[in-house]
Amino acid sequence: MILSLAGIVLGSSALAVQPPEPPVPPTAPAAPSKKINISMGSGDGYALVDSSEDSVTMAGTDVDGQQIKQLQRSLKGHFLWFRDQGKGYVTQDAALLTRVRDAWKPSQQLGLEMSGLGKQMSEHGKAMGEMGRKMGAHGAAQANGVTRDAEQLQTLGRQQQELGRKMGEAARRQAQATTETARRAAGREVERLQQQIEDAQDAMEEVNDRIAATQEREAAKVDALSRQMDQRGKPMETLGKEMEALGRQQERASKAADKTTRQVIAQALSEGKAKPVR
Repeated sequence: MILSLAGIVLGSSALAVQPPEPPVPPTAPAAPSKKINISMGSGDGYALVDSSEDSVTMAGTDVDGQQIKQLQRSLKGHFLWFRDQGKGYVTQDAALLTRVRDAWKPSQQLGLEMSGLGKQMSEHGKAMGEMGRKMGAHGAAQANGVTRDAEQLQTLGRQQQELGRKMGEAARRQAQATTETARRAAGREVERLQQQIEDAQDAMEEVNDRIAATQEREAAKVDALSRQMDQRGKPMETLGKEMEALGRQQERASKAADKTTRQVIAQALSEGKAKPVR
């Protein structure tokens, strides 16, 4: 899930300068990935692979990507690669693979749900960016003949644009985080940037209030857009909390799936259903 907020750019015909470059169009959210990267911090690495769908579920820090790629070229369908005591093994036992796939389904489903929330946050962000652009246009009209206020509005507009870009990146990191620590860190960054956006918006409204003394009609339009932006910001807070909750569920589901997978690995070794990889 890729999240991006369009920035706010203000221009004024009253200034003897070139208007700022238009913001780069926001990047469309990427399709949810079928690849799950889990770092448990202990235990040998493993990878559940479906060569036909290019789907890989990995865990551990010592996964041999080159060896897995070679197996994908030589093996068809599903297989489980794993490392035990430094050696690589592979199994294609249907019953064992079914257990592992079923174990990971809840985590994968939660990941898709988080991607959906991330897409919603991205759409809200784009709408807020468009409102900011309109606020910039009205602000430029208000600033006709008031050079100092117009310059301040331009500065705030560029600040909003940069904060919007950073907000999109932080929201994307939050959606794609695979550990609770990373998810919380990204969540705190989203909250911090949201506060900065609100502070910059408040500053912009103060400038607009000064201009409103002589440009009441334009000021009314800006106020209306500001209220719409406030309303757009509220769902993002709710979505962020929902994403945090799903993230905690996904972490629990991943730990349970990891436990099942390691039990399957032990069974494959004990029953001779795993072959060493040369």
